[in-house]
This record gives sequence, C-alpha cells and structure tokens, in this order.
Amino acid sequence: MAAAGGSKGPPTVAERTRSFAEMVSATPQPIPEVRVPFRNPKVVDGEICVQFSTEEIERSAAPFRYAMVMKFLKQRPSLDQIRGFINGRWGLVSPPVVSAMRKPRNVFVRFSLEADFIKAMSRESSEINGVNYRNFQWTVDFSEDMEPVMAPVWIKLPGLSPNFYHEAYLRNITAPVGNLLRRDNATTCATRTDGARVCVLMDISKPPVQQVWIGLPRQPSSVLQEFVYETLPAFCSKCNTQGHNIGTCKLLVKDMGKKKVSNLVWRPHQTIENEQMLVLGKGEIEKLMEKNKERWGI
Repeated sequence: MAAAGGSKGPPTVAERTRSFAEMVSATPQPIPEVRVPFRNPKVVDGEICVQFSTEEIERSAAPFRYAMVMKFLKQRPSLDQIRGFINGRWGLVSPPVVSAMRKPRNVFVRFSLEADFIKAMSRESSEINGVNYRNFQWTVDFSEDMEPVMAPVWIKLPGLSPNFYHEAYLRNITAPVGNLLRRDNATTCATRTDGARVCVLMDISKPPVQQVWIGLPRQPSSVLQEFVYETLPAFCSKCNTQGHNIGTCKLLVKDMGKKKVSNLVWRPHQTIENEQMLVLGKGEIEKLMEKNKERWGI
C-alpha cells in the first residue's frame, strides 16, 4: 500500500549506491603511484643533482595528461567559486580537481576524462564570474614564467563537402594547422552544410596556414580548402606572452629606450646640435636622433 499523503519511502539500494559513487567522484583521490629505482644524488661541477630518464618523466606525467592551466587576467575568483562555476555550467561528466599554483592568478585544473578536457579547452566563453582567463594545456615543459605558444583556435572550413565532416577526416584535413580538439555541434550532426567548424590546438607563434589541397595539387578531382580563423590570438616572442605581438610589446619598447640612451656617444664637434636637443620637445628629439643615428653611433 502506498504511504499516506504520497510520501516517499526509504531510498533504494541503487539510489544509495549512486549517491555514494557521486560522493567518491567528488572527493579528490590519490594519484596513481609511479615507481622508479632509487638512485643516489650526484655532484656535478659542485652542484647536487638527481636525474630521471625521458621515459620515467613521461610516465610521471600520465596522471596529468588531461590537465590545463587557467591564467586569469586580473584577480581571480576563489577556488570554491571556480569549482562551483565549472561544475554548474560546463556540463562535464566528472568534476575536475581544481588547485592553486605558484602565481596567484593561475589555477591548475585536472580532468579524469579526455572528453571533459577537450570540452574545457575548446570553450568559446573564457570567463568565470566576469573575470576573463586564458587556458593552456599543461605539459611537463610548462612554466608559469612564460606562456606556451599552443592555443585553442576555432576555424571554419567554408564549402567543405559534408562527407568530410567525420572526425577522422577533419583530423587529417586540419593537421597542417594543428591538433583537432573537437567539432561544433552543427558539424557533428551535419545540420549546417555550408562548411565545417572545428577547434584546433595550434602554434600561434607561426604564420597560420591559409589553405590545403584535398587530393593532389591542381588536379581536376582535387579541392583547395580554405581555413578561416575566427579569433587568432597574438603572441609576443619577446616576453613569451599571448595577447599582444612584438610590435606592441611594452617590454621591448622599454628595452629599446634604454639601449638608445646607453648607446649615445659624445662628439665634441656636434656641440651645436647637442645644445639644440636640450630645448627640443620629445618628438623633435626623436626625429633628430633618427636623423643623426649614424653620426652619433646610436
């Protein structure tokens, strides 16, 4: 007989099991141990060092193969706010482990599933609680002091025949650009057939590939496929930072200013021009320096 008032009975075994599984998945678990033989430290050139082989380092990184770094562009939200935002809005299968890094604006996010990692890396909205961030794939070579050259970029392949919308075909077609992360939903379901749209992890320090031949070049049966980059991040090789290029790098301008001052050479026979520089404005001084850079050794 049903309980009076339609009250719900005690939870079933399946409900209790599911709740326990959810609690376990939400609780950080110890990373799998990777064992290496013990080796005594060495002293090389008076410095103490320990060494691991390339294979050992690769094995040590296995638990973090689906990890990314979020760099917030100003003071970041708290870790609890970031966890709540990710778990509530990103639509992941399993909650990731979110932790702080050495630099206060950086956050380390470790996923347990490749699908969740790809979804996070290729998100088109890069903000949490109104604070924008840049995301980077973590590797053993990652350094918080310089940003990697690899970045996720959405590109369009206008006019691509829908029979090439399969992931394996798109992975080959976009290989000259970078590593395919995922297709958008319209490409996956072939509900838009005017071209494909994909997210690719690419090296933004190099000139972007503009097109690729599908088939042998200039053959009647071949197609020249164009790549259209929606938003191509800038990269500065001077300060190893995304978001601006070397032409607008403040560090480069600062260094150039110091170099100009340090390279000035006093020439007694240029007394008149040097005296004029004392009363000229900043713009006029720069013009005069440019005009006489060879004579003054700038």
